[in-house]
Amino acid sequence: MARVTATEFRNNIGIFSDAAMNEPVIITSHDRDRLVLLSADEYRRLTGSPGGLSDDRKRELSAGIDYHAATIMELAKR
Repeated sequence: MARVTATEFRNNIGIFSDAAMNEPVIITSHDRDRLVLLSADEYRRLTGSPGGLSDDRKRELSAGIDYHAATIMELAKR
């Protein structure tokens, strides 16, 4: 998972937006986690919003949650 400062994010938004398609990007401010950027598909999956995802994409996202579950739970506790 990428972790970048708000300034780095602002200066390289395209790079980090592309990175967020594969894994969450944590944006920090004053050495504190402030935001998490993630793909729209991942957001829909987490919120249960309908998105008309293909079965392949659903399997891919399901595998991704297993990979990122510990980090997501850690962030949720903060």
